[in-house]
Parts: sequence; structure tokens; C-alpha cells
Amino acid sequence: MNQVRTNSVASPLQVRTNSVASPNQLRCKSEPTPLQLRTNSVATPNQLRCNSEPSPLQLRTKSVATPNQLRTNSVATPNKIRTKSEQMKIITVIILSLNLLQIHAQENPKNTEWMDFLEELYMTEDADPASIEQLYDDLSYISERPFNLRTVTRKELERLPFLSSIQIENLLYYVYRFDLVDIYELKNVKSLDFVTINLLLPFVYVGEAKKTPLNLKNTLPHVKHDVILRTGYTLQQKAGYKKSTEEDKAARPNKYYLGNPYYMSLRYGFRTNDDIQFGFAGEKDAGESFWNKHHKGFDHYTFNLNLKNRGILEDLHIGDYRLSFGQGLAMNTNFIMGKTTFITNIAQMNEGIKRHATTDENNYFSGAAASLKINNLQFTCFGSHRLHDANADSLTVFSFKNDGYNRTLNDMEKRNSATVNTGGGHIRWRTESVNIGLTAVYYSFAGKQLNPKRQPYNIFYLRAKDFFNTGINYGMHGKWFAFQGETAIDRNSKFATVNNLLLNPSSLFDLAISYRSYARDYNAFYARAFSESSTVSNESGFYFGWKIYLSTCWELSGYIDCFKFPWFKYGIDSPSEGSESVQKMTFKPNDKWELQARHKYKSKSKNKNKDYNEGSETFVKPYYQDQWQFRITTDLNNCLQLKTRVDYSRYTFLEILEKGWFISETLSWSPKYKFHIDACAGYYDTGGYNTRISVYEKSLLNAFSFPSFYGEGFRMYMVVRWNVSMRASVCMKIGNTRYFDRTTISSDLEAIEGRDKTDISCLLKCNF
Repeated sequence: MNQVRTNSVASPLQVRTNSVASPNQLRCKSEPTPLQLRTNSVATPNQLRCNSEPSPLQLRTKSVATPNQLRTNSVATPNKIRTKSEQMKIITVIILSLNLLQIHAQENPKNTEWMDFLEELYMTEDADPASIEQLYDDLSYISERPFNLRTVTRKELERLPFLSSIQIENLLYYVYRFDLVDIYELKNVKSLDFVTINLLLPFVYVGEAKKTPLNLKNTLPHVKHDVILRTGYTLQQKAGYKKSTEEDKAARPNKYYLGNPYYMSLRYGFRTNDDIQFGFAGEKDAGESFWNKHHKGFDHYTFNLNLKNRGILEDLHIGDYRLSFGQGLAMNTNFIMGKTTFITNIAQMNEGIKRHATTDENNYFSGAAASLKINNLQFTCFGSHRLHDANADSLTVFSFKNDGYNRTLNDMEKRNSATVNTGGGHIRWRTESVNIGLTAVYYSFAGKQLNPKRQPYNIFYLRAKDFFNTGINYGMHGKWFAFQGETAIDRNSKFATVNNLLLNPSSLFDLAISYRSYARDYNAFYARAFSESSTVSNESGFYFGWKIYLSTCWELSGYIDCFKFPWFKYGIDSPSEGSESVQKMTFKPNDKWELQARHKYKSKSKNKNKDYNEGSETFVKPYYQDQWQFRITTDLNNCLQLKTRVDYSRYTFLEILEKGWFISETLSWSPKYKFHIDACAGYYDTGGYNTRISVYEKSLLNAFSFPSFYGEGFRMYMVVRWNVSMRASVCMKIGNTRYFDRTTISSDLEAIEGRDKTDISCLLKCNF
């Protein structure tokens, strides 16, 4: 017991615990710097027991609500404002008043910096809202059922997208070598930096390493049920809901929505210690019918039954599920990281089968999938039969409809008009430091021919009745490096490859290098991988990213990505190239303040039409985008947090110059555990759609909101959550956008006459 362990381990005087100590339990007189946290030293028992300032690991908990509380996001209806000058005065008063508030209340021990991580992911161009929402749901689920660090597996840690393969390797090595005593030993793990540790805290704990055998006697007492009911409504009437005669509706059926203006969803799930899970969900979007001659019940249903870790059976899914193998060149319906300042996470790691538990109507399979593990070998097989909305006839599928809406007769005619049958498998051999896998997937369109209408940019698109892809993925990692990649081929012998190298030579900086080359005629129906485009084809690129810890308070991160398109793209009628760079500087002098500055520059090409007396000619010219973001986060005390954000955007294309900006103030207030409020007020003024600004908004539990604003207007929202009891919570959001530059909002069936749009949404969650 007196022997000193190298590289960390708390002393024997530390008290072992089965859960994470609260921030009030471990206090110390002095505060270790972020550089100290990235070393392999161990806090002394006296440091852990002293009674003043919390350690940096504790301080990043920020005294905020639990992840469940933070998902309480909604909105207050603003009073009617007569002039723009009055609105600007109100904004100024609100911001000055909020910065003077000092309110004292109890401390809340949960860390929610992972929400900022999601916001960073959404700032990538062409980010898929459904994928981000799915990731949000996955992380929310894990935060409610955190991993025990004494028994955690590599596969479980790979479910956390902010952990790199190097960090996972070093964390597992530390757990294997030492008898983990306390959660705060994470600071002794090599390559776990200050930011990553705080992202990790809500998802892990230290407890007894024990496994309950699966039988009826042990299972029934541990069954837990969750029910979530959600609804939403826009107060102003949209054109699609206007009253009309039956004759008019019969004459113009696609000028009216078939259903009412309410959004509704129901989700139910039960679990038994994560060994058995069942989930069910139904959803009806606003405008879709619930019960009439066109449709009965919810518009979309999903369910999943999942059994885990029973002998050699590692994972079994029946119902709806998602798949990801390798880097996603042959198969991936999961989330893909993309280009962000979290540069060490560019490689795809979350492989295998995952349950589909959200209301996303795309990117999933229906059928069965199973994974078997024998020593270092893992075998996965899957089969799926799915109906898709599409523009199709009896012989041909022209295009797939992916918006998920079935609100008009025209939508109903496309509903479930195409079928995709999928089957395949994956085999992987994996040791502690090396892995190699082979993926094979076959899919057909139930006898129909997939044949998009030919355009210059889609000449090389997939056109066939059936198709297949194979890919080989590989990887090697150590304590300071990780190499991962995949090379895939389609039925026509066209190739795609992506290879990533991550380096952590010092605790002071990280590097990431990636090269990708996707043939212009490579096709994979289920591919989703690291790229500039939304498709894995017609692209090559080189990416270089970095993260540097300049001092105890300063962190610099960023990347440069250069890419080429060897063939036409949509809106680009020639081969083209471009580049993108992002730099982010973060200054955090203490636990109460954080300042962040971010700049993004992008150069790309697009078509420009020039008219002549005898016709017109199309030229391909470059455009340039600059986006700046400044953010100040202040924790005034244990229950009140303020976030001031300023965005500026500039767009240049030939003689066109557009500018736009957005300023907002967000307040998060938790006067007590049972009550939480988030409120925001902001003003924006942009030259047009090219300088639109996207802003993350707090929303309801299990919901994600990231609207874009352009033109000129004022935005306010409020989210209120009330934890009625340990088993029930109620959440409400109300938000209003007032437009100064238009008298009609949106167009077609979504058009609203007036300057205001007000949305209300409510959620009820019960668990028992």
C-alpha cells in the first residue's frame, strides 16, 4: 500500500467511492493550471481534502443543471414592439440589466460543456440536423446511464465522439494498470486535456466492478420505463391551413395541407441495466393528417429491440437500427464528425450496430442485425427491407424524397413508392493496437431501376437495379499516435480512399493530417465519410489541423482544408477547387469567465450567368466567405450564467458584397434543482441568404434547435423546465421572431401574412 505508483494513483488515504464526488466534497486551496492537469502527477491526499477552491476538474462543472435539466429549452413571447429603435433600446436594457444581476442559490453539480461541443459540430457547412439530433439523443441517453470507468470497454468509449483513439487507448491503459480509485484521477491520464476531461465527466463514474446475470429474477427489479410526449404549434396561420370550400380543395388539392397545424410525437422505451432495451416512437409533423380518409395514426413509426453481451452474442437488434463500418466509404448511416476545431476526432470510430430511437425518417434500416465476438474476431451480419418516399413509377425510381413530410396529396402519392432491400456483413480482427476489417454490402431497388434525370453534374450518379460495395478498413494506434483509414470499391471497380494520422507528441499540442480521394464515378448508396460535399464521390482533398495550449489560460485550435472536384457539381458547371480554414482562440482565466474568438474563411466556386442580346452564357467564378464569432460566457454565481455572442459575416462574389451581423444575450438560471429557465434576446441584420447566420438555441428535452436568420429582425425565446418529481418533468418553449424587412414570412403553403412568427412547444417526460 505504501508503494508509489508511477504516472498517477491517489494515495491509500483517499476514500473509495461508488459514485462521482460532488464539487462540494473535494475542495482545495489552490487551483491547478490546465498545464498541470495535462501532466502525470497525482494530487496529494491533503489537496483532495482541503476546503476552499474546487480543482479544475470540478470547476468546469460550472454549477449547472444536469444534462436532463439543460435540455429544458423554451421561449417567452415578447411584447409587441412598435419601432426598430424601441426594440434596440430594449435589447440594450436587457443586456445591461442581465450583467448586473447577482442571484444566490444552490450549486448544481452537473457539467454540460458537451452541449457546446454539439454547437461546434453544427457550425460545419451542410451539417445534417437529423444526424446532430441523433447524436444529441445518444449522448443524453449515456449521460443518464454513465459508464463505470472500472469496467468500461473500448466500444463504449467510442460512443463518445469527442474522444480520440489516442485518448481512448491511454485511458484504457491507465484503468488496466492501476486500480482506479476516484474520478479525479482522469487528470493523470496521458493526452486527456483539460477540455476533454470536462466533456467526459457527465458520462462516467467510478463504482464497483460487478455484473448481474441475466435472468427473470434479476431483470424485473431493474426494468425502467420512459415516456415522452411532445407537441408544437405556430400561432400565426400559414397559407396551407386557410379555410376553403370542399370544391376549391378538390380543384386545387396541393394548395392545402391535409392535416392540422400541430406537431405531435410519442416515445416509449424500457431498459434493464443496458442489457435489454426496447424503444418505440411515433411522429406526426405539422400539416400531416392523424386520423382522416388519407391516413390513420402517426405518419411515421419506429421501434427497436436490443439485446447485448450474452456470451458470444455481442449485439442483437430487431426492428430499426443504424450501421457504420470503417470510415464510412461503403456503409455509414450514423453521425460523421466532419470538419471542426475538434481536430483529433476527424476519424470515424463509432463502428457497428446502433439502435435507431429517434423520429428521424431517414438513415436507418428495418430488419435484423447481429454481432458475434470470438476472442479478437468480430462478425456482423444484417438484413433490411425498407419502404422509402420517392418520385417513382412502376419501373423507375427517379429520386428519393428525404424531407419526411407527407402533408399534401402530392406528398402522399410519393409515400412509400420505392423499396430498398439491403444485406451484407462485416468481419473485423482487432487487438489492443491493430485492427483490420472487411465490409460487404448489397442492395437492390425491388426490381425498379434507379435512374435520376440526367444533368451535366450527375452523369456519373448511380443508375442500376442493384449494386454492391466492398471496403477494407485498417488502423493502428499507440500512446502518442493513431492511424486509421479505409479503401473501398464499387461494382464498377471505382475506388475511394481516406486515411487519417493523429499525433500527440506532447501534452502541449495535437496534430491531425488527412488525405482523401474519391473517384468522380465512385458510387455507394449508404456512404457517408469525411468530405467537403454531402456525397462520397468526385472529390480529393488534404486536411491539416492543430490544437496548441499556449499557456495555462490560452488555447489555439484550427485547420486548413484544400479540396478539388474533378467533375461538375450542382451549381458548378466545370471542374473546380477551393479551400477552407478555421482558427479558434479560447481564453479562460478562471472558472467564472471564458472568452472565445472564431474565424472561418472559405473560397469556392459557383455559376454566374451573363445575359447577352442573343442569349446567355454561364461562367464559373470563385466566391469568398468570412465569418467571425465572438463569445463571452460568465458564471455570475452558482445558479446564473450569461452568454454574450456577436457574429459577423461577409460574402464576396464578383461585384457583389454582402455583410451581416447578429448580437444576442442568453441567460441560464437555476434557482433550484426543480426549476430551470433559459432565455435569449437577439437582433440580426444581414444582406441576404449568403450572409445568413446560424445560432444554437436551447430547446426541449430530446430536441435540437439551430435556426438560420437572414434579412433584418429581432429574436426572443424562453425555455422553462419544471421537475415536478423524480419521475416527471414538464418543459415548455415559446419563441418569437419579428421581421423588419418583410410583410410576408416564407412562401407557398408555409407563407404567413405579417411580420411575426411565434412558435410554442411543450413536452412531458415520465419515468418509472
